[in-house]
Amino acid sequence: MEKNLRIKFLEKGKKLRKDFIKILLEGFKFHVGGTLSCLDICVVLFYGNFINLEKKSRNFFILSKGHALACLFLTLMDKKLYNLKFLKKNYKNLNFGGQLDIYNSKYVDWNTGSLGHSIGVATGLAIKNPKKKIFVIVGDAEFEEGSIWEAIFYISEKKIKNILIIIDRNRMSASTIIENKEIFEKKIINQLNFNLVKINGHNYEKIYKSVEKFKKKTKSTIIIANTIKGKGFKIFENSKKYSHEMPKKEILKNLIY
Repeated sequence: MEKNLRIKFLEKGKKLRKDFIKILLEGFKFHVGGTLSCLDICVVLFYGNFINLEKKSRNFFILSKGHALACLFLTLMDKKLYNLKFLKKNYKNLNFGGQLDIYNSKYVDWNTGSLGHSIGVATGLAIKNPKKKIFVIVGDAEFEEGSIWEAIFYISEKKIKNILIIIDRNRMSASTIIENKEIFEKKIINQLNFNLVKINGHNYEKIYKSVEKFKKKTKSTIIIANTIKGKGFKIFENSKKYSHEMPKKEILKNLIY
């Protein structure tokens, strides 16, 4: 990975985290832990030329863990495709645990919020659009949903080759710790028709190289990205409290001022 690209990722990751705290201070009630755990993955996808939001004809992106929708909104605002005024007007009733809505934005490829359906949707998109790549970010807790596995088995059996599934392996659901389950081990997934990669989900170079390799592969890929819930702010990291609770404004102000 080129040095200037690495610097770009570092700068964007830092800026978007600061912007995230700012929009929380504006009164938006986004999930803190789950947003920050997958933000670095989104930085690489959106600023590494894998998903160009500015183009009408682009690769598809499904944020299966729709409660992390702030990642997409932050990117859209940074790219000047949205602004805070627009966000306030159109999402003024956004409650805690809000979800992405395909009917409110041309930048959202599928409604998410109800967990477990995204890989099935990605499968349909991949079949209909064989020349495009389908990128899906899935939370590790979602793998307790049977529909996830049905879609994975179908992709494997039919040898569908244009889907990249990135598992945000932050080891926490909304309120509980997710133990080291065998479903994330090679001995199970390696039996399926996927490329399997395990990476540090906050290392920009590792993320970039893994996604770049997927573009050249002849079958779909699963990336298990080991992440930290709340990454970037010590007070939020691996915190059960801030996994599903809004921080007080005094705490937020101390993080950026």
